[in-house]
Amino acid sequence: MNVTTLEKITQGADWIGLGLAGNQAGHLEQAGEDSDFTNVKSEENAPKGIFPWYVPAADGFLATYPLSHEQVSLKDETRLQPEPEIGLVVEFSYTDAGAVQSLSVKGFSAFNDCSKRIPADKISHKKNWGAASKGLAQEIITVDDFDSPGGLIDQYRLTCYLVRDGALIQYGEDTAVTSYCYLNSQLTNWIVAQINTQEDFGPLEDVSHHFSRLQPRYGVIGIGATCYTDFGNSEERFLQAGDSVLMAVYDPTRHTSAEVESILSSSSQTEQDGSLVILRQKS
Repeated sequence: MNVTTLEKITQGADWIGLGLAGNQAGHLEQAGEDSDFTNVKSEENAPKGIFPWYVPAADGFLATYPLSHEQVSLKDETRLQPEPEIGLVVEFSYTDAGAVQSLSVKGFSAFNDCSKRIPADKISHKKNWGAASKGLAQEIITVDDFDSPGGLIDQYRLTCYLVRDGALIQYGEDTAVTSYCYLNSQLTNWIVAQINTQEDFGPLEDVSHHFSRLQPRYGVIGIGATCYTDFGNSEERFLQAGDSVLMAVYDPTRHTSAEVESILSSSSQTEQDGSLVILRQKS
């Protein structure tokens, strides 16, 4: 396993930030967003849709670079909730007509799709409120077999904790990556089709015009939030000043869940061998 960084993969090229809604059974219900998708048609067990959270050179709020490896900004928001996800770093190819033809996954890491829990016309309106409103771990685990079931990413797990008043609290369930509804080639094929065909309807929007205008070579895609623990789904779930959000992607053949929790609790440094990648963000 090798690790790299987003900067090394993209080499300064523009990239677009996207997220998936409804790719983990039960999350939309916990987030209180399932009713938003009542009239959105999708295949059984498929994600509900795709949304932008960063579009370079866009008009409006989506143009603000939102990623941070160390901070999550509260700004003036009072109902912000972390969303633990696997984030993919991908490379797009295009048809002569400018549509997305395919994407290849270059790496994956821990991603915080932190969101406003407020009523909004579109999902994207809940996703970018300025700098440090999203999180991606510095280390990206490289992968060249994402499309193949049983490949490297399939052996990983994702977990999430919150540190509040000195206490380490499990915030998101410790979840196998294979629990995603769509993964591997089923997921990449769906993303390509959704980018090209998704219509402006309900909480979703047409994202194809961003691609036809910019033709970004790279993208960072959050493939869906996992489910919360009782605390992560309680009235105490919203971020407060001084909280720290900790997300870890780990190989359970190398680290037990108890070991990961111990490392998170002690702020220990880990070897950058790709077996454990941690995102730490202070609010």
